[in-house]
Amino acid sequence: MTIPAKHPRTAQAAELFRVGGPLVFTFICDMSFATITTVATSWISPTAVAAVGLTINFLFSTIVFFFISLSAITVITAELAGSGQHGKIGALLKSGFKLAFLFSISAATLLILLWWSLPLLPLSDEGVGLAQTFLGICVWIVPLEFFVFVVVFASNGLGRTFWVGAINFAAVPFFIALTWALAFGNLGFDARGVPGVAFAILLTVAARSCAFSLLWLQKEFRGLNVLEGSVEAGVTDIRRILKIGAPLGFTEISGLASIAVIGIFVSQLGVYSLAAHNIAHNVFAVAHVMIFGLSRATVIQVGFMVGQGASKSAVSSLISTAFFLALFMSCSIAILILAFAGNIAALYSQDISVVNLVTSLLAFVAVLRLIDDCTMVLQASLEGMQQTKTIFQIRASSHWLVGLASGYLLSMWLGIFGFWVGIGLALVYACGFLGVRLRSQLQLLDAPISPANK
Repeated sequence: MTIPAKHPRTAQAAELFRVGGPLVFTFICDMSFATITTVATSWISPTAVAAVGLTINFLFSTIVFFFISLSAITVITAELAGSGQHGKIGALLKSGFKLAFLFSISAATLLILLWWSLPLLPLSDEGVGLAQTFLGICVWIVPLEFFVFVVVFASNGLGRTFWVGAINFAAVPFFIALTWALAFGNLGFDARGVPGVAFAILLTVAARSCAFSLLWLQKEFRGLNVLEGSVEAGVTDIRRILKIGAPLGFTEISGLASIAVIGIFVSQLGVYSLAAHNIAHNVFAVAHVMIFGLSRATVIQVGFMVGQGASKSAVSSLISTAFFLALFMSCSIAILILAFAGNIAALYSQDISVVNLVTSLLAFVAVLRLIDDCTMVLQASLEGMQQTKTIFQIRASSHWLVGLASGYLLSMWLGIFGFWVGIGLALVYACGFLGVRLRSQLQLLDAPISPANK
């Protein structure tokens, strides 16, 4: 009796889920850290939640460029593995550690400047003191994260994502327990308040970093010579990491900055509009959870296939599978958001005016999440082909020239809904142009290589 072979699409979907599924917990872990910190500080005092909330936003904005830039190690590792140049990954890690060191110094300098600038924020003397204490403790997580994620990104690029997800999953209850003990005085500890929350974050990140360092014991890392690895220009050097990673970092900064500016404009429409906008945007971000894993898996798989020298049809087949999976997941999430919009809004606020406005905005969120999830697959495919400069150009122009400009103009007639229509237009613009660029890149896969380009 013969067992029928898996359909190619089924095999591709299974591999995307195998690689991307565990990475969902990376997203959940990051969201949980921010949520738990917000809830814990809200139980301490209104001043604490305001001070820590602002500090977290500034801390994240300061380091996001460096962190995203380092993530280029993932796609480079995938390409090297696909092309059979596994031995060169050690040299890539060597460059990654050097870059992590440089980034740590740069980030530390910026965070020191931020610490001195905190008194300029619209906070009370107590709030400034809490913010500086929190930042002074949490600043130590930066070098830990930068160095250990060089290994994490390489592990992801090799398709070894299970333990990355498992460690992130375990970090959440560990952080909750430490916060409960250190911030609120349980298990024999004194109640430390905001410093306790900060120490809980630091200790959790330290423990997680130690666990991540054990990824080096995986068989794929055996034989990699980091200390004596010979760095090859244009292949495993710092310049190549930055060439691929820096545009991604700038893309993230552009997106965060445009959302912040939109928030400032929305605030002029009144407190209810700003509250509803922030809630709707939070739901939009949380609904990103499933596509995060799929998009990272697409980057890794496309990068591996490009390294293999796969044909246009093979790469196109993988991308289309990822695209249809994104459509399926997005439709499911959109239906849930539309079906329970009122209930979701009520979880965030008891004010009937805010709830009604959020309920209306969630209809936009459901539709826009569908568009953005498909766009994320297209962007991930281009990232896998290392076309990150194109990603930045399209995304930045969509943020500012389309989204912000059209949103501001439409808000004169539609109020807060005008800004969300603008966000939608920006996503449609990005989806269309990323799709066109991806199509042209796929055409090059089967193009003959001229002697001049060999």
